[in-house]
Amino acid sequence: MSKTWEKCLTTLRDTVDLHTFSLWIRPLKALEDPITLSLLAPNTSVLDYVNGNLKKEIKAAIAQHSKNLEVYIGVSPQKKGTVQSIKQHKTPLFADYTFDNLVLGGANQIAYGAAQQIAENIKNPLYNPFIIYGNSGLGKTHLMQAAGHLAKEKDPSIKVLYVPLMDFVKNITSSLRHNTIEDIKLYYQSADLLLVDDIHFIAKKDKSQEEFFHIFNFLFSTKKQIIFTCDQPPKNIKNVEERLKTRFSQGLTLEISPPELEMRAAILLKKANNKKININLTEDIALFIAGHITSNVRDLEGALLKLKAYVDFSKIDHSFISKDLVESALGDLIKPPIKNIDINDIQKETAKHYAFTVSDLSSKSRKQHTVLARQMAIAIAHELTGLSLTNIGKHFGNRDHSTVLHSVDKIKKRVEEEAEIKSDYELIKLKLANL
Repeated sequence: MSKTWEKCLTTLRDTVDLHTFSLWIRPLKALEDPITLSLLAPNTSVLDYVNGNLKKEIKAAIAQHSKNLEVYIGVSPQKKGTVQSIKQHKTPLFADYTFDNLVLGGANQIAYGAAQQIAENIKNPLYNPFIIYGNSGLGKTHLMQAAGHLAKEKDPSIKVLYVPLMDFVKNITSSLRHNTIEDIKLYYQSADLLLVDDIHFIAKKDKSQEEFFHIFNFLFSTKKQIIFTCDQPPKNIKNVEERLKTRFSQGLTLEISPPELEMRAAILLKKANNKKININLTEDIALFIAGHITSNVRDLEGALLKLKAYVDFSKIDHSFISKDLVESALGDLIKPPIKNIDINDIQKETAKHYAFTVSDLSSKSRKQHTVLARQMAIAIAHELTGLSLTNIGKHFGNRDHSTVLHSVDKIKKRVEEEAEIKSDYELIKLKLANL
């Protein structure tokens, strides 16, 4: 290192704050000859920042120790072999993880909108960092990578890097062993959009936290977009340095919830039409499966693949996928019939389905649609609650047991004869099973 620059570093340490010194001045490499002191930045982002914000302080420090030296500030030439050694650390975006392949619903709507807006404004970060959190299998990685795809589509010149956190840890460990830590840092700092999956795994990994902190600061300071996924709100992660938590909290954090029934059914229908699966599901069958597979998107995909395998190996025509076939194929995944549902919930869900109020179900109205809704709620209550006919009648305007029995018989017959009534009956029960 240049002896003059060594003295200048001591001066600059006292002139600028520690954060600025570590992030922008320390990475500069100095070459000195009798005429010129050349300061070489690792990349153009550092060069631009130094020229725009620190040039005056640097020149003043150099003049203090050597008035005769000319000062040149530029970019280090790329070392031979660096590009090749860094390529192995790159993880590509998954081709299918696009916005077009995402099903939009209440569970992901806000995060979807934010990710899309961010992807369309990479050069001017709106929310930085953007953190998507939620349980496993809800589509966090898909949403994050969809932002990457859209950003590249809008501007093919930008550099998008995706890395699972554990791969980042492996890269840091390997670079420390081979003394290439600066190359790895430069690689991540070169991103215009950095996507980091499962950031919670950084807990207890002190060296990775330290290097990630510097990478984060660099990208944030140079207005490069950062997106993370996490299994919990970042502030709740234990064994993570407070300075990292503080950085995470300065952006936008949004949760993805488990998908609701209709969204799960829509996901099944979309994935069933995928070339890799390509089976013919009706909406009713999709709702039936979605009513029993309630945990996450990954489990829905697993159920669909299992159904496809059953149909293919049994050599069944794809156009004949029925409820009975699904029960045979997914028997171990289907929940037992729902029982002991609260009658108040039945009334609320039935009223909601038919766009009535709960009080309408107990009224004396004899309008056709009101009667249908009332009889539907009574029949479902008879099947699911275990209450006596008399007790059920009390919840519907003190109707007697014979009226209740008539409603049960009437709906039972219509379910057998009318596809629309059967669909309503099954859909209301599915919604009750997912309360």
